[in-house]
Amino acid sequence: MEQKSIWVLSISIFLLFTVANSEVEEVKQALVQFMQKLSSGNVPRDQNWGWNMSSDPCNDRWVGVICDMSLQSVRKIALDGFNLSGTLDASSVCMTKSLAVLSLEGNSVAGEIPEEISNCKQLTHLFLSENQFSGAIPVSLSQLSNLKRLDVSNNNLSGEIPDFSQISGLVGFLAENNYLSGRIPDFSFAYLMQFNVSNNRLSGLIPDVRGRFGADSFSGNPGLCGKPLSNACPPTSSS
Repeated sequence: MEQKSIWVLSISIFLLFTVANSEVEEVKQALVQFMQKLSSGNVPRDQNWGWNMSSDPCNDRWVGVICDMSLQSVRKIALDGFNLSGTLDASSVCMTKSLAVLSLEGNSVAGEIPEEISNCKQLTHLFLSENQFSGAIPVSLSQLSNLKRLDVSNNNLSGEIPDFSQISGLVGFLAENNYLSGRIPDFSFAYLMQFNVSNNRLSGLIPDVRGRFGADSFSGNPGLCGKPLSNACPPTSSS
């Protein structure tokens, strides 16, 4: 009986190890695909670059990847200024369930920001500034309850700003120098430390920012009115 129990335990451990190893390989394959799309297939051949199936993102220290070594899990991907000119494959990168920070600033990444970015449930910081992203800011970003900072400034984004008021921990929203239109939704301005929507095509009354942000956060939007800008809103019709 004891021998049978040991045999069952051994099989269970083996199966757990096999499943865990399979999950690791699945995540690695997803990250390699993410890089292929991000670099338009022009992945650097430098042996120290990593980002291939024959190496490990944590143990072999892939460029731009920071891990929690105690858990052997990817926590941060920072690929700022690498001249990447592909697209953002959110479905792949979000296979990394532990990912908290994604930074692609200062590249030439194009296309839309995919709705699937909301699958990165642990994401706290998303930095996509100074790229060529177009289309709308995905509404699905409002589902990222852990998000603290979002920077999509200096792109070609259009459409309306989603309502992020349900993200209670959001402390930074930067979206200047785009083509965003419509009204500014009511952010939780009492908790925001950074906010900038200047140089867009926004219109209407600026929400009460509780004196936390000056005119430079809203300038360059001819259709905006009210404090902290100097131009008052036209009186509303009483009829």
